[in-house]
Amino acid sequence: MPLYEVVLEQRYMQQQCINRWNYVGSGTPAAVVPSFGLLSALGMIANITTLEDGTVAGEIQALQSSQVIFVQATARAVYVDEDFYANPFVANTVGNVGTLATALSPLDAYGFRSNRVRQSIGRGYKRFVGMDEVFSGDGGLITTAARDQMTLIATAMGETLTYDDEGNTLTFIPCIVQKEKYTAPSGKDAYRYYATETLQAAHLAQGINWEGYAQQRSQTSRQYGRGS
Repeated sequence: MPLYEVVLEQRYMQQQCINRWNYVGSGTPAAVVPSFGLLSALGMIANITTLEDGTVAGEIQALQSSQVIFVQATARAVYVDEDFYANPFVANTVGNVGTLATALSPLDAYGFRSNRVRQSIGRGYKRFVGMDEVFSGDGGLITTAARDQMTLIATAMGETLTYDDEGNTLTFIPCIVQKEKYTAPSGKDAYRYYATETLQAAHLAQGINWEGYAQQRSQTSRQYGRGS
């Protein structure tokens, strides 16, 4: 059951914004590499600027300011060298929310967290930029309209995805990955995938659900001058 990593790259206020997901795949491909099927099921392969409703990418786009630029999406099987796919988005693929008041700083974000299904593995977290001031109430409380859209995103991120590859079904289950801690050359702690798929399989949490935070969050790595 190959482990996949998906990376969505966006730009907002000249800052690079990265989000990552992991999936466990199964099924025998017929005509495509499975990583292509995964990106397609996520709505991250499109020949138009409006991404598919109901997909992870489409629901994220519906929440974000039009100042958020979709740059590219990549998927790879962590332990299969030949299984990878990169897809640049069509030019002018941006968030669907026109600026209603004032687009907030890239520091401000819609936040999500997963549940925990194993004591040994913590929650997963996501932060999406592109919040408009009109969706932020007193004390940073997110308005009902934006929270309703966040619920759709949370549902999409928790779904098991499928892709029909000429009659063969490829299946992708969302998961949270616990990575191996090690000491980097700088002397600081860092994290990486375990050396083999067998070792990593003991450090995965499947059967996860997502929920959005009621208040806006901050993402310090996206402060001006940092941006990741």
